[in-house]
Amino acid sequence: MNGHRFTLVVTPAESLALITLEEAKLALGIAPEDTTQDAALAMQIDAVSAAVSNYCNRTFAVQTYRDQIRGHCGGFGEPISTRQWPIVLSETGVPQVVVAENGVGLDAELLEVFPDTGALYRLDGALSPTLWASPLLVIDYEAGYATIPADLRAAALEWLTARHYATGRDPALRSETIPDVIAQVYAGESGAGTSGGAMPPGTRTLLAPYKLWSV
Repeated sequence: MNGHRFTLVVTPAESLALITLEEAKLALGIAPEDTTQDAALAMQIDAVSAAVSNYCNRTFAVQTYRDQIRGHCGGFGEPISTRQWPIVLSETGVPQVVVAENGVGLDAELLEVFPDTGALYRLDGALSPTLWASPLLVIDYEAGYATIPADLRAAALEWLTARHYATGRDPALRSETIPDVIAQVYAGESGAGTSGGAMPPGTRTLLAPYKLWSV
């Protein structure tokens, strides 16, 4: 897509956390009634959730957005896409998206929406995909996950666990043996894996389907 895009968050989510405090405690083996680490865990949850969002170049909590696209001229029959997705559906299954072209609202009957990808197709009078070409398009929509997907939560929990156990430890130290002569393995050495607190390889794999590679 050519042209210039600007995205505004109209109604922000109350929280961008991908996991709950209860989920974090369960993953770390902390008793629910133990509140001594709640403040630290809350900070780690926020940090990991932000890191996941930055890595994926997306926001996952439900928010209301406005995309302004100037000077767009795509190929015939090609869609435009919202900056965030999936687009939220109403209780009756209608995608919560409104498009205005040069200040005039587009007839919803002439708009085909694919909520899972945020793709919007403009239709002609025969309801066939046609050309998006306008000095200014304004797209108002609601996007995000009402329930964070299980694999996305698992990725955040895996990263949080790595950060939690790396706290207060040499971040480069990967393993240590005691018996006769101590043997230490540091990150970067053969088979050592990632440094403490860095994104674990398994997390990267889980996040791959959610990463936006270009904007």
